[in-house]
Amino acid sequence: QFIRLGKKKWLVFILLSICLTGSVLTKLLVQTLMRTNFGSNFNGAGSVGVTLNDVFITIKTSKQFHDTRLQVILNTWFNQAREQTYIVTDDDDLELNITTNGHAINSGCGKTHELSDLSCKTGVEYDLYMKSGKKWWCHFDDDNYVNVGGLVNILRQLDWRKDVYLGRRSKLTDFKGKFLGKTVYFVFATTGAGVCISKTLAEKMEPWAGAGKFLATSRALGHADDCTIGFIITNRLKVNLTVTNLFHSHMEKLAKLDPTTLQNQVVLSHGAPDILNITSNLTNTKVFDLNADPTRFYSVHCLVHPESFFCKFAK
Repeated sequence: QFIRLGKKKWLVFILLSICLTGSVLTKLLVQTLMRTNFGSNFNGAGSVGVTLNDVFITIKTSKQFHDTRLQVILNTWFNQAREQTYIVTDDDDLELNITTNGHAINSGCGKTHELSDLSCKTGVEYDLYMKSGKKWWCHFDDDNYVNVGGLVNILRQLDWRKDVYLGRRSKLTDFKGKFLGKTVYFVFATTGAGVCISKTLAEKMEPWAGAGKFLATSRALGHADDCTIGFIITNRLKVNLTVTNLFHSHMEKLAKLDPTTLQNQVVLSHGAPDILNITSNLTNTKVFDLNADPTRFYSVHCLVHPESFFCKFAK
């Protein structure tokens, strides 16, 4: 589930180096060891205890998607986390607010897909989370399906008291940019696959993210919200990204995901024409016709939660 290095292999390597090459190389290896994240975020995490009520979930959307993308979410996984999930949008919607029990937030941001409007909304999400006092902030897009139980399980393996930035990279190389006239390098997790940040780390982001500063940081960097989150965390705060292969975005070849693993994935997405390959003969479950379920989220939801009332209409 997570990508991390093993301590034992490194320690063996160092001991061999002592024998073979003397103190100079050994010193360099020790310095490298000290800079390497061995997955210490996972040590002892089981004793911390995390429940769904410890997680603050935000979904970023736009008014134009309230009746399409968002409706699918409201009919599926939102119902597993109604009290923990807030929808950050760009217009008032009385019906949506009634449906979500007041959890639809008009950010006051613009309606475009441009940097300023996207980062404006993410800044609002951050400020909302900081007011919650919860242990985890998880951001998702309006084209994500979230296995809520799986999300809680993966967070239980981590320690919110440590600096944790959980997600999935869309670029395998470090990203290069300019910030206040200086060249900077950083790593970022694509928000299209979902991102989770521990409370301890979120608090340290405040100088660059709190009270409207997130948008200012994004503009100074010249890149959108997911890049800005990565820049703040991996460049300014020097915290590594914890990578999980259970988060998936629309930029992946979703049709190549093993159908027998779908119910174990934590975050899924959709992006026509590349959609999840879920059929009754592959998953041994009933699924909906592609015309009725173009995102495949209803079929996935019935795989994860077969007790849902609408699953009886699948074939």
